[in-house]
Amino acid sequence: MPLYEVWHSCPLTQAQHADLAERITTIHTTVFTVPAAFVHVRFTNCGTTEHYLGGKKRTGTMNMVIANVRTGSSRSQDQYESLCRQVEAAWIAAVGAPATQAETNVEFAGIFIHGVRTAGYEQGFMRPLAGGDSAWIRENLPQFQTLADGGNVFFQGMIAELKEREDFKSVFES
Repeated sequence: MPLYEVWHSCPLTQAQHADLAERITTIHTTVFTVPAAFVHVRFTNCGTTEHYLGGKKRTGTMNMVIANVRTGSSRSQDQYESLCRQVEAAWIAAVGAPATQAETNVEFAGIFIHGVRTAGYEQGFMRPLAGGDSAWIRENLPQFQTLADGGNVFFQGMIAELKEREDFKSVFES
């Protein structure tokens, strides 16, 4: 499923990691109909990693997100652009804007979305094509429920989330 890699030069606290991860997860699950359980967010402190922009050294000043998401005919350019704007807003909400921070290197440089995903296998299941999540969940729901009933915490959380979300109510209807 989606993998968001947050590359940051400025120091971030665990609370900022958690806040930004929650915001990115909410954004992704709102823009696209995807269970939160499958949204990955990984943080890499690259404050000392050599980084060049336009041939000029920018080490210690770059904060960005690289998003690896599925593409498909059900996803529009407007959705991807909305995702970009919302992730930038999430950064500012979780970390702060440069004008409000003592740290001079908190500026968000950008988000880059990579959208080619040939296949995915996660938690023992092949992932559906983009836009096919509801049908895939409906088809696999008995197996998910069996795993949840057997004590699998991942699937317990996913089933609980699906039951709470309006956009997944239909998967429980027969």
